[in-house]
Amino acid sequence: MLHKILAAFLGLLLIAFATLGIGAAVFHFMRPPYNEGFEHYPLIVKSHVVLGALYLFFGVFQFVPAIRNNWISYHRAAGRLLVAIALIIGVTALFMGLIIPFSGLPEQVVMGFFGTFFLISIITGFTHVRAGRIAMHREWMIRAYALGAAIVTMRLIFIPLLIINKVTSNEITALYSIGSFTVAFVIHALIAELWIRSTRSGSPRASNCEAVAPSR
Repeated sequence: MLHKILAAFLGLLLIAFATLGIGAAVFHFMRPPYNEGFEHYPLIVKSHVVLGALYLFFGVFQFVPAIRNNWISYHRAAGRLLVAIALIIGVTALFMGLIIPFSGLPEQVVMGFFGTFFLISIITGFTHVRAGRIAMHREWMIRAYALGAAIVTMRLIFIPLLIINKVTSNEITALYSIGSFTVAFVIHALIAELWIRSTRSGSPRASNCEAVAPSR
């Protein structure tokens, strides 16, 4: 019973994060870019923001058992599309983090590590489902979505910090930015691993995942 309540809570939390992700994307286009580098590569930045919002929103439905079990064709088609979108998101995130970082070297290190891990998670998850390893596919896609959703937590940390401390310096803003990113990525990675391990090895939720036939 407790496990079902926790699953329901996480489901609602995912929906909230997806909604906030769309809101953050809209907000991005309503104000001047905080990173001057964004002005030099508008197509890359806009592609990342728009596709990121779509990934967060539609990715939620991939984890709904009723959709996976009753609309398997939709689940497979949406999954393929989301993998393509995620690859673009990951590559553009690495570009922004490594080529035009707002916070300098610390951002290059953090974004380089987690951006690469995001891409590895997507590719590994897709490879597993093609081979029929559904449980492993599920685990890696959870990792990928958790990392993608970290941008929402980053905003929830970063923006209040700026407001509370009345920050006007670019140096302090950059410090808060990379600090918020790091904390958000670590929290999401830990939660993903805890959820994966708590639902592994024959749990009802894992069994539901195994009911989905492999995509060929």
